[in-house]
Amino acid sequence: MSQPLQIIFHVLRRQLHRDFRKPLIVMSPKNLLRHKDCKSELFEFDDMHRSCFKRLLEDQSLLSDPEKGIRRLILCSGKVYYELDEERKKLKNKDVAICRVEQLCPFPYDLVMQELQRYPNAEIVWCQEEPMNMGAYNYIAPRLCTSMKALGRGNINGIKYVGRLPSAATATGFYQVHVKEQSELVQKALQREPIQFPW
Repeated sequence: MSQPLQIIFHVLRRQLHRDFRKPLIVMSPKNLLRHKDCKSELFEFDDMHRSCFKRLLEDQSLLSDPEKGIRRLILCSGKVYYELDEERKKLKNKDVAICRVEQLCPFPYDLVMQELQRYPNAEIVWCQEEPMNMGAYNYIAPRLCTSMKALGRGNINGIKYVGRLPSAATATGFYQVHVKEQSELVQKALQREPIQFPW
């Protein structure tokens, strides 16, 4: 399983070996440094195993093949993945796939379209812990919509948003409220009922 330490190593190496220079911004939270599931094996840094930076990480759970039984495909980026995966394991939920978009810009159209084709019957969800007017949603939504249209999977209304409502502040400022909101958004992303728009 590719993890942040290995991802950062490979993205920095890729940046150095490119024959052109382009700004690189890596957004990585400190709390993943001690997370039990967020670690890399030594072989993941080795060229012998064709290890490299992955723009999108496919679902890591053992899903059915063919994957027509998957009812919801959750796309996310960052540490919210670990909370979603932990809750999915707790619920023993086998009909939800979680994919991590590791490179937001340039958007990995090819890999996202591959995942959309892999789960033909799945509801598409973008999950983030930031408020709707912050985070990646406003950047991701039109690009994800373009990928869906190219495959005949609908339009922007087919993308369900799970995250905090628009806000002037990045966080509530109250730890208990933050924990409650985080728990609610993780449960909402994995629930069986259709997700409603927040507006």
